[in-house]
Amino acid sequence: MLNSIAIIPDGNRRYAKDKGLSLREVYSKSTDKILDLVRWSKEENIKILTIWGFSTENWNRSEKEVRLVFELFGEKMIQALSSKELYEEGAKIRIIGNLSEMPKKVRELAKKLEEETKNNKKINLNILINYGGRSDILQAVNKILSEKKKKVDESEFMKRLMVDEEPDLIIRTSGEMRTSGLLAFQSTYSELYFTKKYFPEFTKRDFLKAVEEFNRRKRRFGK
Repeated sequence: MLNSIAIIPDGNRRYAKDKGLSLREVYSKSTDKILDLVRWSKEENIKILTIWGFSTENWNRSEKEVRLVFELFGEKMIQALSSKELYEEGAKIRIIGNLSEMPKKVRELAKKLEEETKNNKKINLNILINYGGRSDILQAVNKILSEKKKKVDESEFMKRLMVDEEPDLIIRTSGEMRTSGLLAFQSTYSELYFTKKYFPEFTKRDFLKAVEEFNRRKRRFGK
């Protein structure tokens, strides 16, 4: 049963170059697609949708691009708060990652968005910002060390991760065939689906193709 999907929305910069568009136009279009993904997921009875917005490695991009990304995060959060569309869709939003390194305005808006949607129950929407799979594991290990525990099992370890859910399906757009550390511990038994479509081109039809492919697979979990 498909309960949880994680998406790596790749290919924005290549799409911008191919179409002669600005990064602002393309990133804005891609961010707006989150609402579509929420609706498509709800139609398929998916309860958890996780989208990787900005990785810990993305800080290596140009200062101009990083600044643009966080400006857009702020703008889109304000838009989400004012339009109430995600709220009306019943999405409980969590902004997950090392928030301390993000601009103060983005941190404050993230907190407000989480507070406003905390009682929504139709779908959980996780947006990963300044998140990396390795850094997630390391912060969990450091939590365990600070608790002076000598031993924990998988269940206890999972509770200390930023995301304590295992995605059934991971979708990556743009033709790249790797997960780049997304939910590194949590994704051990996730099914992987890769499409050559750049994320701005990713449609409902593409989404449903991924869901149909998942439903055709047999998951054995080592049995």
